[in-house]
Amino acid sequence: MKSGRLVLIVGPMYSGKTSELLSYVEIYHLGKKNYKAFKPSIDNRYDETFIVSHNNTRVKAYPIKEPKEIFKILEGNEKAVFIDEIQFISEELKDIILNLIDKGIDVFCSGLDLSFKNNIFPTTSILMGYADEVIKKKAVCHECGEYTGTISYKTIENGGEIDIGGFDKYIAVCRDCYKKLNEKQKKEQKINMNKLF
Repeated sequence: MKSGRLVLIVGPMYSGKTSELLSYVEIYHLGKKNYKAFKPSIDNRYDETFIVSHNNTRVKAYPIKEPKEIFKILEGNEKAVFIDEIQFISEELKDIILNLIDKGIDVFCSGLDLSFKNNIFPTTSILMGYADEVIKKKAVCHECGEYTGTISYKTIENGGEIDIGGFDKYIAVCRDCYKKLNEKQKKEQKINMNKLF
């Protein structure tokens, strides 16, 4: 049996990761091949049971809490599995995906590679090592307007590193603008602290 392949689409927010994932779904749909799509149940920004891109393209998906739930949902005749927002799924996803590939199923995943603190997301990072193809997307920097955005920047100071949101909380920026925004934020925090004392 021929092995499946793993294609990983990574990058910052607003770089078109989910749109690209859905373009692969369309290829399998047009080819009349069976597939299933999954998303972390924690991500219900646009819809609980659909993968939805920022431009409102959508596909029916199964929300999961644990990677092993994928096996319970598959019917055994799928040619491909699509998984969105992999950064919110545990690292056990790697074992599930490798198992699917061994069974001849193609797997397509999309997700953030870096948090707004510029730290790697472990699940995404691990899967990049196993991928047959990694597509690294960029976004237009919200600050300078250049097509060099590689980092998601959080514009409000609440929530932890895992804090789901959209334009209400995040922008995509390039490295230089990320540095400038962080320096500006530190100065503002220092001024605010000085006002308290």
